[in-house]
Amino acid sequence: MNNFFYSLKWVHFVGVGGVSMSKLCAYTLKLGIKCTGSDSKNSNIIDKLKAAGADITIGENMANSRNADLVVYSSAIKNNHPELLCAKKSMERKDYLAMVAKNFDKIIAVSGAHGKTTTTAMIAWIFKVADKSFTAHIGGEFATTTDIGFGTGSEYFITEACEYSKSFLKLHPDIGVVLNVDYDHPDCYKSLKDTYLAFAMFMSQSKAVIYNDEFDLLSNDKVDKTKTQLISYGSNNADFKASNVKVRSNYITFDALKNNNLYGTYTLYTLNQVNIQCALAAISVCDLIGIDNDKIKMGLATFPGLKNRFQCLGIMTGGAKMIVDYAHHPKQITFAINSAYYNLPDDGDLIVLFEPHTYSRTKALFNDFCRVLQGDWTTLIMPTYSAREKVEDGYDSMRLYMAISKTSDHVVYVDGYEKAKEWLLKNAKVTDTILCLGAGLDNEKLVY
Repeated sequence: MNNFFYSLKWVHFVGVGGVSMSKLCAYTLKLGIKCTGSDSKNSNIIDKLKAAGADITIGENMANSRNADLVVYSSAIKNNHPELLCAKKSMERKDYLAMVAKNFDKIIAVSGAHGKTTTTAMIAWIFKVADKSFTAHIGGEFATTTDIGFGTGSEYFITEACEYSKSFLKLHPDIGVVLNVDYDHPDCYKSLKDTYLAFAMFMSQSKAVIYNDEFDLLSNDKVDKTKTQLISYGSNNADFKASNVKVRSNYITFDALKNNNLYGTYTLYTLNQVNIQCALAAISVCDLIGIDNDKIKMGLATFPGLKNRFQCLGIMTGGAKMIVDYAHHPKQITFAINSAYYNLPDDGDLIVLFEPHTYSRTKALFNDFCRVLQGDWTTLIMPTYSAREKVEDGYDSMRLYMAISKTSDHVVYVDGYEKAKEWLLKNAKVTDTILCLGAGLDNEKLVY
């Protein structure tokens, strides 16, 4: 453990219910440090933290903030938040994550606009099967485990490396992973070019990089090819690629080729074909550090998937199947719809329920959203999940609905979860599939 943590007796987390903040709180508890926290609302994640020993307040708690040795806050917290104003010392989440990473011998950091959580979780699950010493910082929950933290070893730190507010530039990984680059945070980046520059800098800070060769990242002068080991996956020219893909009723098989030679045949129990690319990245990482291929195969075959990542919630009242997915960017939405359509019964229809995530993203990618949300299905538009923003920061969901309705007769606006459930109960048939998309969806409020 580095000296930074020896000086801490008490850490207070503002916004502790966030998926990353909660994992950092859980890890800090394991170090034997007193942890308190606050959040605007209760959740099952907060209940788990309380059970682990954290003292958490719903609302503000200036006393805890004032007395703690350190206050850690998420990017959603404004600088004038009362708990920050009275703190002796405060630190943003990305800086605290960087300090946590220094407690480990080696760092594996997974970046990308899409697929970070699934790929990080896949790598961690393979490490678990291979009995490696690791701790993982995953921005999601496994579908079959209730652990708030995953892994207890100190050799490898496996973490998501988020590009929002350039958080990932605080990390200096032994292995950096770049899954893809997309314009997804208009409140942080001026353009796609600006986003590329940040990812190139992340690559240059990594000793080795696993990257998707769909993007011409190597042409960027900021990546010193003499200092960084580069391994590609994805297309026909990549070091690792997939072939012989077969989609079955509830699983996918594929061959992975390394340098055009058969590396192994793998099974994924999912219907989401995007996971093949996540698996290729995970295979590339595990091969680089020398994990036995049989362990990699077993890890991927037993990977339970994640909540809200093309997760089937079951059969709803009335008989329709409901699937939820984190997709909130036009490209992710397209992938999710394609996967759902591929597995749609011949006599069934697709219903897409979409909750836009942030006003600024809706405005920046407005035309793309309008394009991908209309087709041979019915789209239900819900109110925007505002996250850290106000409506004046961009466009709201009603504006999106009005634009789509000009060219499509298959779009409906539903004012909240209860209205959505009423519509679905009345209109969804037994053979239909309901695909619920968005980064802020509340699963418990969707089930009917």
